[in-house]
Amino acid sequence: MTDQATSEISNPGLVERAKTGVFGLDAVLRGGLVRGAIYLVMGRPGTGKTMLGNQLCFEHVKQGGRAAYMTLLAESHATMLKNLQMMRFFDPSLINDGLSYVGAYRALRDEKLRGLLDMVRRVILDEKASLLVIDGLSPARAMAESDVALKEFVVELQMLSAMTNCTTVLLANMTAADANGPEHTMVDGLIELAFEQYRRRTLRTIEVLKFRGTQHLLGRHELHISVDGVSVHPRLEDLLNGSGRPAKASDERVLTGVRELDTMLRGGVLRGTTSVALGFSGSGKTTLGLHFLSAGADAGEAGVLLGFYESPDRITQSGDRIGLKLSEHAATGLFSHVWQPSYEFGLDQLGGRLLAEIERIGARRVLIDSLDGLRQAAYDPTRTIRFITALLGELRARDITVLMTDETKKPSGPEMEMRVEGISALVENLLLLEYMSIGPKLRRLVSIVKQRSSAHETTAREFFLTDRGIEVAPDARSAAEVVAHSEEFSARHNETPRTPEGY
Repeated sequence: MTDQATSEISNPGLVERAKTGVFGLDAVLRGGLVRGAIYLVMGRPGTGKTMLGNQLCFEHVKQGGRAAYMTLLAESHATMLKNLQMMRFFDPSLINDGLSYVGAYRALRDEKLRGLLDMVRRVILDEKASLLVIDGLSPARAMAESDVALKEFVVELQMLSAMTNCTTVLLANMTAADANGPEHTMVDGLIELAFEQYRRRTLRTIEVLKFRGTQHLLGRHELHISVDGVSVHPRLEDLLNGSGRPAKASDERVLTGVRELDTMLRGGVLRGTTSVALGFSGSGKTTLGLHFLSAGADAGEAGVLLGFYESPDRITQSGDRIGLKLSEHAATGLFSHVWQPSYEFGLDQLGGRLLAEIERIGARRVLIDSLDGLRQAAYDPTRTIRFITALLGELRARDITVLMTDETKKPSGPEMEMRVEGISALVENLLLLEYMSIGPKLRRLVSIVKQRSSAHETTAREFFLTDRGIEVAPDARSAAEVVAHSEEFSARHNETPRTPEGY
């Protein structure tokens, strides 16, 4: 073994990489493709192979390289380029000026694999290509005289790529279940694009099955195709595994923006902790969250709202109506709204957007409204808690204070429960917002179920939704009256009374 090879094994960072330029793909590959290596990209029709191959070429040329896109039995170049025109990565000025399209089926048909290999050699040398994409490996496989001949072809192609330092990507209509031919054992990497179905939802995924000599992220990751082309969204828990910093412990208090609630919390929540506001629809959870972000902006701390139901305009308008000045804070960059209907994207794309926005504005506070939006965004519901655990771990490591909302199935009562199992143990603070009908009136109570590592008020207080937002009673006396009236009303109507413990 050469000294250089030994050095590359002991220090993988010395392996020369070629950035793909495809959003998220380099993160999955831990830095990009290895220069001079050969990769096989597999997938059924429609999974995005041709789109990915073309995007790799355009992005490679934009970075200063030279690329060639070679087709065997595939759609014509004219049709292919016509279909690519709507994509933002498409730049017609690069064609024949750094990027060449070559048809090679005739060479394969007339001279079999030897003719194809000779043509590949000429194209790499004539075009001085540092990236070659061959679209349509299946015809080459079908015309091979034997498995030995196909294996020899792959070996010679591999040697040619290494000698010319040209990264080669082969596109093939097959799946991992078919990956038992000689080409699969010889290539430096295997990447599969696939469709996955969860109930009635279908998503595209990408999985790196083999990546010789370097590390990569295991498992399947979301792949999305839009006018931006192909984008990859790595599984957040895998992407952040081992990369996060330890969460900081702080005695600093962060105000919620509701004065008497901060009194109940003995000065607010601790910096860098996560709170959940738990309550039925209409209990005031989102309003409390807007108070939380506005209080941060008033103190010069930027905040991000990740929302699923109300548009940014409506949220900003709601905050302005109760005097929270969200439109002013948005104009100064202290308030930002990441809004996305939960049914459009999966968890990883949402998590990536949130982290990018936090980084962009330097956020110190985050409101996630609500946990149910994340639950609905999960293609695999069992993964929700793992995703949230990874996300909150990253936010704690960044010393960001988080408030999440979660809707209960009942407006009040001791049997109120959270919809995502495991959240209550994961967060430091749990706030309960309840309301109940006492005769013709609707009365609201707020209580602190949990505040880890801190003393807090153990009695509930009545609170009110006013034109100035949330206002909390100065003590627990009116809350005790509400509970007493509730018990009396329940007894008269033979209902199970509310447990008065803690009030």
